[in-house]
Amino acid sequence: MRWFTAVTRRLRSRAIHLLVCCACLAVAAPPVTAQSGGGVLRGVVVDSADGSFVEGADILVASLHQVTRSNAKGQFTLIKLPKGEIELMVRRLGYLPQQQTIVLSGGTTDSVKLVLVAQPAVLEAVAVDASERHRRQGVEDFYLRRALGIGTFITRQQLEESRSTQPTDALRNVPGIQLFRSRNGDNTVRFIGTSSINHRDCPPNLWLDGQRVTNMELDQIPAYDIEGIELYRGASTTPAQFWQGNTNNTFCGTIVVWSRLPGR
Repeated sequence: MRWFTAVTRRLRSRAIHLLVCCACLAVAAPPVTAQSGGGVLRGVVVDSADGSFVEGADILVASLHQVTRSNAKGQFTLIKLPKGEIELMVRRLGYLPQQQTIVLSGGTTDSVKLVLVAQPAVLEAVAVDASERHRRQGVEDFYLRRALGIGTFITRQQLEESRSTQPTDALRNVPGIQLFRSRNGDNTVRFIGTSSINHRDCPPNLWLDGQRVTNMELDQIPAYDIEGIELYRGASTTPAQFWQGNTNNTFCGTIVVWSRLPGR
């Protein structure tokens, strides 16, 4: 019976050792909760006039580079959100843009109801034709790309806050950009290190409201007329829609300007 007693003691010793190890692991391992994956925000977008659902509204969280779109029932979902305040921007063609601060509780799911105010189809002295609708859609796409974080973006709000009299005033502290004074007194924009040749001789492409323009400098566009500016250092980051007409100079960088919309 001595062998039986010895085996029993060894088994008990191993069992105790195993329990101690499991207890240590339980203490060392952090608790697994919904917080580890971030919070979830579920919401609905409705029309202010009749409360009907708004489909196709873009919900943007620029600080987190998140974008989603409302479905046929006006519903949307954003995931992996941190606890605390986030800035939501809601945009839909035909509606006034809305910006709203949401405070997330840090729980598994938060909810919000967003109300959009419809914009008149025809503004005073402005007939909204096909070209005007195209320009309005271009502005919406500007804010969408800004939220995705590809490129550098200057908004109308930033231009106003910096009290820029010329568009290039808002570019002075943008990394990778150098300004030169042209013969007519305007500032000339160059992207540093985007070409093997002297970047002074490598003018970026300039687009205005979706059309490529030549023989024109950025400062020839009044700052108060600008809704937004997009800056792309080279071909790898420039959206394909802004390659048209001159693919070679895309390596010198691209500047895209959107005019301020009437009524905004």
